[in-house]
Amino acid sequence: MDRLTPELILHDLGTTTLPRSVHCYDTVGSTMDLAREWLATHPEDPGPLLITAEVQTSGRGRLGRRWEAPAGAALLTSLALRPSWLAPERGVTLVWMVAVALCEAIESVTALRPALKWPNDVLLPIGASVPEPETPDGAGGVPGAQPGWAKTAGILLEVSLGARGLDWAIIGCGVNVSAAPPPESSHYPATSVAAAAGAPVARLELLRAFLRRLDDWYARLGAGDEAALFAAWRSRLLTLGQEVRVETPRGPVTGRAENVGKNGALHVRDGAGTLHVIATGDVGLM
Repeated sequence: MDRLTPELILHDLGTTTLPRSVHCYDTVGSTMDLAREWLATHPEDPGPLLITAEVQTSGRGRLGRRWEAPAGAALLTSLALRPSWLAPERGVTLVWMVAVALCEAIESVTALRPALKWPNDVLLPIGASVPEPETPDGAGGVPGAQPGWAKTAGILLEVSLGARGLDWAIIGCGVNVSAAPPPESSHYPATSVAAAAGAPVARLELLRAFLRRLDDWYARLGAGDEAALFAAWRSRLLTLGQEVRVETPRGPVTGRAENVGKNGALHVRDGAGTLHVIATGDVGLM
Protein backbone atom coordinates (compact mmCIF):
# COMPACT_ATOMS: atom_id res chain seq x y z
CA MET A 1 0.00 0.00 0.00
CA ASP A 2 1.41 3.42 -0.94
CA ARG A 3 0.89 5.36 2.28
CA LEU A 4 0.01 9.03 2.18
CA THR A 5 1.80 11.46 4.49
CA PRO A 6 1.78 15.26 4.59
CA GLU A 7 5.47 15.33 3.70
CA LEU A 8 5.04 13.18 0.59
CA ILE A 9 1.94 15.06 -0.53
CA LEU A 10 3.43 18.55 -0.12
CA HIS A 11 7.02 17.90 -1.24
CA ASP A 12 7.75 20.13 -4.27
CA LEU A 13 4.01 20.23 -4.99
CA GLY A 14 4.29 23.68 -6.53
CA THR A 15 0.79 24.90 -5.72
CA THR A 16 0.17 28.51 -4.66
CA THR A 17 -3.05 28.42 -2.63
CA LEU A 18 -4.13 24.94 -1.69
CA PRO A 19 -3.59 23.02 0.39
CA ARG A 20 -1.71 25.07 2.97
CA SER A 21 -1.72 22.11 5.37
CA VAL A 22 -2.46 18.39 5.26
CA HIS A 23 -3.68 15.98 7.93
CA CYS A 24 -3.42 12.24 7.18
CA TYR A 25 -5.16 9.55 9.24
CA ASP A 26 -5.28 5.76 9.24
CA THR A 27 -8.90 5.22 10.29
CA VAL A 28 -11.59 7.87 10.80
CA GLY A 29 -15.33 8.02 10.93
CA SER A 30 -15.56 10.59 8.15
CA THR A 31 -13.08 13.09 6.72
CA MET A 32 -16.03 15.48 6.27
CA ASP A 33 -16.68 15.37 10.02
CA LEU A 34 -13.03 16.05 10.80
CA ALA A 35 -12.98 18.98 8.39
CA ARG A 36 -16.07 20.46 10.03
CA GLU A 37 -14.50 20.10 13.47
CA TRP A 38 -11.30 21.76 12.30
CA LEU A 39 -13.19 24.73 10.83
CA ALA A 40 -15.09 25.18 14.11
CA THR A 41 -12.00 24.96 16.33
CA HIS A 42 -9.66 27.02 14.12
CA PRO A 43 -11.78 30.04 13.16
CA GLU A 44 -8.75 32.26 12.49
CA ASP A 45 -6.93 29.75 10.27
CA PRO A 46 -7.68 30.57 6.62
CA GLY A 47 -6.72 27.11 5.38
CA PRO A 48 -7.20 25.45 2.96
CA LEU A 49 -6.76 22.17 4.82
CA LEU A 50 -6.68 18.77 3.13
CA ILE A 51 -7.68 15.74 5.20
CA THR A 52 -7.02 12.20 3.96
CA ALA A 53 -7.78 8.80 5.45
CA GLU A 54 -6.83 5.24 4.64
CA VAL A 55 -10.17 3.95 5.95
CA GLN A 56 -13.51 5.62 6.66
CA THR A 57 -15.97 3.81 8.90
CA SER A 58 -18.81 6.29 8.34
CA GLY A 59 -18.03 7.62 4.87
CA ARG A 60 -21.01 8.84 2.91
CA GLY A 61 -21.95 10.23 -0.45
CA ARG A 62 -24.96 12.09 -1.75
CA LEU A 63 -28.38 11.24 -0.30
CA GLY A 64 -26.71 9.68 2.74
CA ARG A 65 -25.35 6.68 0.83
CA ARG A 66 -22.41 4.89 2.45
CA TRP A 67 -19.00 5.10 0.78
CA GLU A 68 -16.71 2.22 1.68
CA ALA A 69 -13.32 1.16 0.36
CA PRO A 70 -10.60 -1.29 1.44
CA ALA A 71 -7.63 0.23 3.25
CA GLY A 72 -5.27 1.94 0.84
CA ALA A 73 -7.48 1.29 -2.21
CA ALA A 74 -9.00 4.74 -2.55
CA LEU A 75 -8.41 8.44 -2.15
CA LEU A 76 -10.67 9.51 0.71
CA THR A 77 -10.31 13.25 1.10
CA SER A 78 -12.01 16.37 2.34
CA LEU A 79 -10.86 19.89 1.56
CA ALA A 80 -11.80 22.63 4.05
CA LEU A 81 -11.92 26.13 2.53
CA ARG A 82 -12.95 29.65 3.52
CA PRO A 83 -13.95 31.15 0.14
CA SER A 84 -15.59 34.26 1.59
CA TRP A 85 -15.32 35.93 -1.82
CA LEU A 86 -17.72 33.40 -3.34
CA ALA A 87 -21.40 34.36 -3.36
CA PRO A 88 -23.56 31.80 -1.51
CA GLU A 89 -25.55 30.90 -4.62
CA ARG A 90 -22.31 30.12 -6.49
CA GLY A 91 -21.18 27.40 -4.11
CA VAL A 92 -22.01 24.85 -6.82
CA THR A 93 -18.97 26.07 -8.75
CA LEU A 94 -16.79 24.30 -6.18
CA VAL A 95 -18.31 20.98 -7.26
CA TRP A 96 -17.55 21.82 -10.88
CA MET A 97 -13.99 22.71 -9.86
CA VAL A 98 -13.35 19.39 -8.13
CA ALA A 99 -15.00 17.36 -10.89
CA VAL A 100 -13.01 18.98 -13.69
CA ALA A 101 -9.74 18.91 -11.73
CA LEU A 102 -10.13 15.20 -10.98
CA CYS A 103 -10.86 14.39 -14.62
CA GLU A 104 -7.76 16.31 -15.68
CA ALA A 105 -5.66 14.60 -13.01
CA ILE A 106 -6.76 11.13 -14.14
CA GLU A 107 -5.90 12.10 -17.71
CA SER A 108 -2.43 13.20 -16.62
CA VAL A 109 -1.52 9.84 -15.04
CA THR A 110 -3.40 7.45 -17.37
CA ALA A 111 -4.54 7.25 -20.96
CA LEU A 112 -8.18 7.45 -19.85
CA ARG A 113 -10.66 10.14 -20.85
CA PRO A 114 -13.06 10.57 -17.88
CA ALA A 115 -16.55 11.99 -18.13
CA LEU A 116 -19.16 13.29 -15.67
CA LYS A 117 -22.66 12.20 -14.73
CA TRP A 118 -24.73 15.12 -13.48
CA PRO A 119 -24.40 16.44 -10.90
CA ASN A 120 -21.24 15.08 -9.25
CA ASP A 121 -20.07 11.62 -10.37
CA VAL A 122 -16.84 10.95 -12.26
CA LEU A 123 -17.15 8.11 -14.78
CA LEU A 124 -14.53 6.07 -16.60
CA PRO A 125 -14.91 4.06 -19.81
CA ILE A 126 -14.94 0.29 -19.43
CA GLY A 127 -14.65 -2.08 -22.38
CA ALA A 128 -12.65 -1.74 -25.56
CA SER A 129 -15.41 -0.30 -27.74
CA VAL A 130 -16.48 2.63 -25.56
CA PRO A 131 -16.69 5.98 -27.42
CA GLU A 132 -15.07 9.06 -25.92
CA PRO A 133 -17.29 11.75 -24.36
CA GLU A 134 -16.81 14.34 -27.07
CA THR A 135 -19.32 16.33 -29.05
CA PRO A 136 -18.22 18.58 -31.90
CA ASP A 137 -21.13 20.96 -31.32
CA GLY A 138 -20.33 21.28 -27.63
CA ALA A 139 -23.73 19.96 -26.59
CA GLY A 140 -22.28 17.20 -24.42
CA GLY A 141 -23.49 13.63 -24.08
CA VAL A 142 -22.70 10.39 -25.87
CA PRO A 143 -25.89 8.69 -27.05
CA GLY A 144 -25.96 5.04 -26.10
CA ALA A 145 -22.73 5.21 -24.10
CA GLN A 146 -24.14 4.35 -20.66
CA PRO A 147 -23.43 0.59 -20.69
CA GLY A 148 -19.72 1.31 -21.27
CA TRP A 149 -19.22 3.70 -18.34
CA ALA A 150 -18.82 3.14 -14.62
CA LYS A 151 -18.44 5.41 -11.62
CA THR A 152 -15.01 5.85 -10.08
CA ALA A 153 -15.55 8.92 -7.87
CA GLY A 154 -18.18 10.99 -6.15
CA ILE A 155 -18.13 14.54 -4.78
CA LEU A 156 -19.96 15.93 -1.77
CA LEU A 157 -20.25 19.64 -0.93
CA GLU A 158 -21.18 21.18 2.41
CA VAL A 159 -21.24 24.95 2.96
CA SER A 160 -21.95 27.47 5.70
CA LEU A 161 -23.51 30.70 4.49
CA GLY A 162 -22.43 34.13 5.71
CA ALA A 163 -24.00 37.54 5.26
CA ARG A 164 -22.00 38.33 2.11
CA GLY A 165 -20.47 35.06 1.03
CA LEU A 166 -19.53 31.60 2.16
CA ASP A 167 -18.18 31.33 5.69
CA TRP A 168 -16.67 27.99 4.77
CA ALA A 169 -16.98 25.05 2.41
CA ILE A 170 -16.02 21.40 2.70
CA ILE A 171 -15.58 19.37 -0.45
CA GLY A 172 -15.47 15.63 0.09
CA CYS A 173 -14.15 13.40 -2.66
CA GLY A 174 -13.87 9.62 -2.77
CA VAL A 175 -11.95 8.03 -5.65
CA ASN A 176 -11.75 4.27 -6.30
CA VAL A 177 -8.09 3.94 -7.25
CA SER A 178 -7.27 0.22 -7.07
CA ALA A 179 -10.58 -1.37 -6.03
CA ALA A 180 -14.30 -0.75 -6.51
CA PRO A 181 -17.37 -1.71 -4.47
CA PRO A 182 -19.03 -5.03 -5.38
CA PRO A 183 -21.93 -4.64 -7.84
CA GLU A 184 -24.57 -5.51 -5.25
CA SER A 185 -23.50 -2.64 -2.98
CA SER A 186 -23.36 0.06 -5.65
CA HIS A 187 -26.28 2.16 -6.89
CA TYR A 188 -24.52 2.62 -10.26
CA PRO A 189 -21.93 0.44 -12.07
CA ALA A 190 -18.57 1.09 -10.41
CA THR A 191 -14.94 0.68 -11.36
CA SER A 192 -11.51 1.79 -10.20
CA VAL A 193 -8.98 3.94 -12.01
CA ALA A 194 -6.53 1.02 -12.17
CA ALA A 195 -9.15 -1.40 -13.54
CA ALA A 196 -10.26 1.04 -16.22
CA ALA A 197 -6.67 1.88 -17.13
CA GLY A 198 -5.57 -1.75 -17.13
CA ALA A 199 -2.50 -0.87 -15.08
CA PRO A 200 -1.60 0.03 -11.49
CA VAL A 201 -2.08 3.67 -10.50
CA ALA A 202 -0.21 5.22 -7.57
CA ARG A 203 -2.52 7.07 -5.20
CA LEU A 204 0.16 9.62 -4.31
CA GLU A 205 0.82 10.49 -7.95
CA LEU A 206 -2.91 10.85 -8.65
CA LEU A 207 -3.52 12.95 -5.53
CA ARG A 208 -0.67 15.33 -6.28
CA ALA A 209 -1.88 15.78 -9.85
CA PHE A 210 -5.38 16.39 -8.50
CA LEU A 211 -4.16 19.07 -6.09
CA ARG A 212 -2.23 20.88 -8.81
CA ARG A 213 -5.29 21.03 -11.05
CA LEU A 214 -7.46 22.10 -8.08
CA ASP A 215 -5.03 24.89 -7.25
CA ASP A 216 -5.15 26.18 -10.81
CA TRP A 217 -8.94 26.15 -11.04
CA TYR A 218 -9.38 27.64 -7.56
CA ALA A 219 -7.16 30.56 -8.55
CA ARG A 220 -9.06 31.04 -11.80
CA LEU A 221 -12.40 30.89 -10.02
CA GLY A 222 -11.19 33.44 -7.48
CA ALA A 223 -10.12 35.69 -10.35
CA GLY A 224 -13.64 35.59 -11.80
CA ASP A 225 -13.09 33.03 -14.58
CA GLU A 226 -16.26 31.07 -13.80
CA ALA A 227 -17.23 30.91 -17.48
CA ALA A 228 -14.19 28.79 -18.37
CA LEU A 229 -14.88 26.44 -15.47
CA PHE A 230 -18.53 26.07 -16.43
CA ALA A 231 -17.58 25.32 -20.04
CA ALA A 232 -15.03 22.70 -18.94
CA TRP A 233 -17.58 21.05 -16.62
CA ARG A 234 -20.39 21.11 -19.16
CA SER A 235 -18.22 19.68 -21.94
CA ARG A 236 -17.67 16.51 -19.90
CA LEU A 237 -21.30 15.87 -18.96
CA LEU A 238 -22.25 12.48 -20.38
CA THR A 239 -25.80 13.12 -19.18
CA LEU A 240 -26.56 15.72 -21.85
CA GLY A 241 -28.27 14.40 -24.94
CA GLN A 242 -29.37 11.24 -23.10
CA GLU A 243 -32.76 9.87 -22.18
CA VAL A 244 -32.79 10.01 -18.39
CA ARG A 245 -34.84 9.29 -15.32
CA VAL A 246 -34.22 11.75 -12.52
CA GLU A 247 -35.36 11.03 -8.99
CA THR A 248 -36.27 14.41 -7.51
CA PRO A 249 -37.78 15.46 -4.16
CA ARG A 250 -41.11 15.89 -6.01
CA GLY A 251 -40.97 12.55 -7.76
CA PRO A 252 -39.34 11.05 -10.86
CA VAL A 253 -38.89 12.97 -14.10
CA THR A 254 -38.18 11.15 -17.37
CA GLY A 255 -37.18 12.69 -20.65
CA ARG A 256 -34.23 13.97 -22.62
CA ALA A 257 -31.49 15.91 -20.81
CA GLU A 258 -31.15 18.93 -23.08
CA ASN A 259 -28.88 21.32 -21.24
CA VAL A 260 -27.59 22.69 -17.95
CA GLY A 261 -28.12 26.24 -16.72
CA LYS A 262 -25.44 28.59 -15.47
CA ASN A 263 -26.62 27.67 -11.95
CA GLY A 264 -25.87 24.00 -12.65
CA ALA A 265 -29.53 22.94 -12.91
CA LEU A 266 -30.32 20.13 -15.35
CA HIS A 267 -32.89 20.83 -18.08
CA VAL A 268 -34.97 17.78 -18.96
CA ARG A 269 -37.78 17.81 -21.54
CA ASP A 270 -40.37 15.10 -21.00
CA GLY A 271 -42.39 13.23 -23.61
CA ALA A 272 -45.18 15.82 -23.47
CA GLY A 273 -42.77 18.61 -24.32
CA THR A 274 -42.62 20.14 -20.83
CA LEU A 275 -39.22 21.43 -19.77
CA HIS A 276 -38.21 20.55 -16.20
CA VAL A 277 -35.43 22.58 -14.56
CA ILE A 278 -33.96 20.31 -11.88
CA ALA A 279 -31.70 21.74 -9.20
CA THR A 280 -31.11 18.49 -7.33
CA GLY A 281 -31.76 14.85 -8.13
CA ASP A 282 -30.34 11.43 -8.81
CA VAL A 283 -29.89 10.65 -12.51
CA GLY A 284 -30.15 7.30 -14.20
CA LEU A 285 -29.48 6.93 -17.93
CA MET A 286 -32.15 5.02 -19.82
